[in-house]
Amino acid sequence: MYYHFSGFMLLAILLLWATANPASAEAGKQGPTFTSWASLQAAINDAGSGDTIRLTGDLTAGISDTSLVIPEGKSLILDLAGSSLDRGLKALDTEQGSVIRVSSGAMLTIRDSGENRGVITGGYALNGGGIYNGGTLILEGGSVTGNTCEGLGGGVYNAYTLIIQGGTVTGNTALENAGGVFSYRSARLTSGSGAIFGNSAPEGMDMDIDSDGTMSIIGGQTGEPAALNEYLEMLSMLPPLALLLALLFAMGIDAYLSREQKKLMVVIVVVAFGLLIQDYLGYRMSFFEKRPELRTFNAIAGYALRPIILALFLRLVQPGRRFRAVWALVGVNAAVYLTALFCPLAFYFKINNRFVTGPLHQTCTVVSALLLGCLLWQTLRVFRLKEKRENWIPVFITALIVGSVWLDFEVSFNDRPLSFLNIAIVICCVFYYVWLHLQFVREHEQALQAEQRIRIMISQIQPHFLYNTLSTIQALCDTDPATAKRTVEQFGLYLRQNIASLSQESLITLEQELAHTRIYVDIERLRFENIEVHYDIQAEDFAVPALTLQPLVENAIRHGVRNREQGVVSIASRRRDGLYEIVVRDNGQGFDADRIDRMNQSHIGIRNVRERIERMCGGTVTVESVIGEGTTATIQIPVKERQADKETR
Repeated sequence: MYYHFSGFMLLAILLLWATANPASAEAGKQGPTFTSWASLQAAINDAGSGDTIRLTGDLTAGISDTSLVIPEGKSLILDLAGSSLDRGLKALDTEQGSVIRVSSGAMLTIRDSGENRGVITGGYALNGGGIYNGGTLILEGGSVTGNTCEGLGGGVYNAYTLIIQGGTVTGNTALENAGGVFSYRSARLTSGSGAIFGNSAPEGMDMDIDSDGTMSIIGGQTGEPAALNEYLEMLSMLPPLALLLALLFAMGIDAYLSREQKKLMVVIVVVAFGLLIQDYLGYRMSFFEKRPELRTFNAIAGYALRPIILALFLRLVQPGRRFRAVWALVGVNAAVYLTALFCPLAFYFKINNRFVTGPLHQTCTVVSALLLGCLLWQTLRVFRLKEKRENWIPVFITALIVGSVWLDFEVSFNDRPLSFLNIAIVICCVFYYVWLHLQFVREHEQALQAEQRIRIMISQIQPHFLYNTLSTIQALCDTDPATAKRTVEQFGLYLRQNIASLSQESLITLEQELAHTRIYVDIERLRFENIEVHYDIQAEDFAVPALTLQPLVENAIRHGVRNREQGVVSIASRRRDGLYEIVVRDNGQGFDADRIDRMNQSHIGIRNVRERIERMCGGTVTVESVIGEGTTATIQIPVKERQADKETR
């Protein structure tokens, strides 16, 4: 009886001991023995979701070992079983220096069946010395201790979800901030009271916890800094939006912009506003929206809109051009990113909301770079500034955009509601408008000055020509009354046309201008019989400003051939290569054509003609002269579509 009772008592004691010590009760179920860091990583890779991996002893990383990585999509349980995982503070690669890295979309539960003697230690990384968590981490046992990071989170860096309900994070060091745990602004942290303590960071920084996201303390209060961050993020939208509104207001009262230019600027502002909204929505959806198709549509809009702004600015700089090649590039860019709806050629989003680039992801960057270079070149070509310092303004704008693209590549998008590029685009819209406004004001002032010079020119021409012609008529009255009578009639017609040109605002045909020039030539030949004027008129049914041909012919006679023994002036017109061309050539004494703009009075007529041809017809006037041989002045005027259609009919 006594022996039976003793046996029963011994059996009961064994059962109680086994129940109190689950590790010894499950000793018969012990898994594989891990002898190296690599063997543990291999076991993690081979394990199925939901499996438990139990340490069988202390493990220390070798000199070439990197972080233990929990692969994307796996859910594992790691039982420290009283053992340690030690990386020995090896700083081989700070990106891979954490003891454990939990990938995005993975889940790791850390337990310790060895009476909480297990530790995760010796990590040295840029962020998250002990554990870098990109997925879900549940710490139920063990201690994260003795780890170091150069940046944030000496013990744990949490980028998604961290729950501490049994283990501790203590004795870790951050060289920048958050010696214990750093939790990112989109992350959630739930911790037991007193689970994170005794960590270190620089003076003035957070020693134990720095949570920019949502944090809950079990048995304590719940902090919601994310709500405050959301308000701050929304406030960050106000400065660029205010700039765009101010730009709209300035355009509305700008008297120097044409209606077409104002329409283009309004479209540019609307597109820039759309980019700001797209950027902010993309930022918000990267944290809270789990439907990849919505992010795909939003991203396509952003990539498609950026080159459109550059194309619109090109149209603003040169309103008359259609830029078919530019718009073709914009269309190709949009088409490339639209492929994201059905294939990963440009980019795609994984089911866990992670952005992944494709082989054609940089199409927008390449197209925008081409358009930006074209815009810079066209701007400097169209606005030939005498003040060379002003040329640096569009160069600075280009550099600002290039710099913002570089910053976007170097700095993560995830912690900003607006990209540097979109902020730069808004700033550049304002700068470009202000710069263009200054050019339009200058053009307006130059137009007024040109009009004043026209009146001055006519007032200068009339006195000397009037005196000389009257003297000629006086002499003819005695020698050749019939010629004198005809000359009076021609001179009266010439004066009437000159006076009419003072109020002439519209263009006239070359035929009309040529008739006026012939009268002038006939009167001058009465005084200078050594002059011959030849005409080769192949086209005359096109528009020119009043008093454009006659001043060139007058210049050729007065400063070129009248002192020659046999002076010859030829006047020719023709159409070729989409241009109307007028050529006035003489065999006079010639001059230095490069000095035209610096001459005071002798060649003011040429300068006036050039300014009016450029402003009123979009044409050009070029002068070539060889001293001792003669001068050639060439007017080229683009054929307008209406004129071309009329001639075709």
